[in-house]
Amino acid sequence: MNFYCAGNWKMNMNAEAAATYVCQLLAQAPKAEAQQLLIFPPALIAWQVAELLKGSAISWGAQNCFGAEQGAFTGENSPRVLLDMGARFTLIGHSERRQIFAEPDTLLAQKLEGIQRIGLTPILCVGETLDDRRWNRTREVIVRQLRTAMKNADPKKPLWIAYEPVWAIGTGEVASPLQVEEAHEILRKALAEWNSAVAERTPILYGGSVKPDNAASLANLRNVNGFLIGGASLNVTEFLAIQANAQSARG
Repeated sequence: MNFYCAGNWKMNMNAEAAATYVCQLLAQAPKAEAQQLLIFPPALIAWQVAELLKGSAISWGAQNCFGAEQGAFTGENSPRVLLDMGARFTLIGHSERRQIFAEPDTLLAQKLEGIQRIGLTPILCVGETLDDRRWNRTREVIVRQLRTAMKNADPKKPLWIAYEPVWAIGTGEVASPLQVEEAHEILRKALAEWNSAVAERTPILYGGSVKPDNAASLANLRNVNGFLIGGASLNVTEFLAIQANAQSARG
């Protein structure tokens, strides 16, 4: 399985900064590994990013997406429009969507089903809070998030998972390799209980303050198939250094 590096820009960059970034990325990304890079720009500048990436091996996706193609859903992104623009992926269930915008697991199940139906690949984000970790609820929380969101998932269509311990997002704290591997193994086994073929082919990404200096140790873990990178992905040099260190560690 390939090793992927996905950059979540969150609500950062304007159109000019995005254009500069993408041009630098296209010029500096190793050609042989470009297809393993993904970027997730804010919705308002996604069109410009899409135009600049046309014909390249680098993919892009949305940070959030609804499950219906169209309708009275003010402020949401249509998966059909995203697909028409050239998107291949969309994040759903990021901890900031869950916590700040109160998106429940049941809504994510509707989104995931609709997104798969349209033809985008959903990247379902799951993760526990610091209190969950302290009270040994990690397994309970991430398996519940996974199973509920996948209630109506299609096993024949692509699905990616991203494990993001909430306490390690944007805090500078990083889960230990042991903690990361344990969580990823829990998710892999939960997928296998649902469908063994899906478990074997589904990439599980790690997100939580990934930097160039910890990329190698995390990339070496058996059940880690990539990174979902926040702040460090806003700098082309750091983003590509993470990819290079990960690839070097994996041989």
